[in-house]
Amino acid sequence: MSKIDRSLEKINYIKLLIFLVIFIFVTLLLISLLIFPNIKKYRVARGEFNQARVHKIRVQSVLKEREKELKKLRLDNRKIFAAFKHNFTKEEFLAFAKKFFNKATLKNVKKSSYTKEYNVYELNVTSSLKTPVKFYQFLDALNHYNNIVQADFPIDLKSNGDIIYSSFKIKVYGLLKKKK
Repeated sequence: MSKIDRSLEKINYIKLLIFLVIFIFVTLLLISLLIFPNIKKYRVARGEFNQARVHKIRVQSVLKEREKELKKLRLDNRKIFAAFKHNFTKEEFLAFAKKFFNKATLKNVKKSSYTKEYNVYELNVTSSLKTPVKFYQFLDALNHYNNIVQADFPIDLKSNGDIIYSSFKIKVYGLLKKKK
């Protein structure tokens, strides 16, 4: 027995070449059927993702701007928000009016629902004063009152020589109390 291996001499190179070509053909076929369509889908999905990301960045920047505006508005208008939350009382308003008028009376006209979130009280104010300057000072001071108060027309001013009698309506805006 000889120890030389002669198995390589019996290899049929044509069969080997045919199997290699078939293997390469099947591999290329699988690549073209399975991988290429997925590459196309991947490109489309990547494009959509990039568009969505750009849109998201734009929306986030707009959101940040709106949040800054909201914070600024809340800071600038905190007195108005506090005025809506402040409960209106006749006694408190009459004490405020006494600073400007000699005599002031307050009569409830009606209470109406302005919207779902706010109440509007209409009050008829009758007062007497010595000079109309006090009346205008009162109207100016309403801007700094604890509630949101609007003086309405008609404003009726009558004088008997010494004292000026005034009559006008005011509206007081306030938040509705939520029922639990």
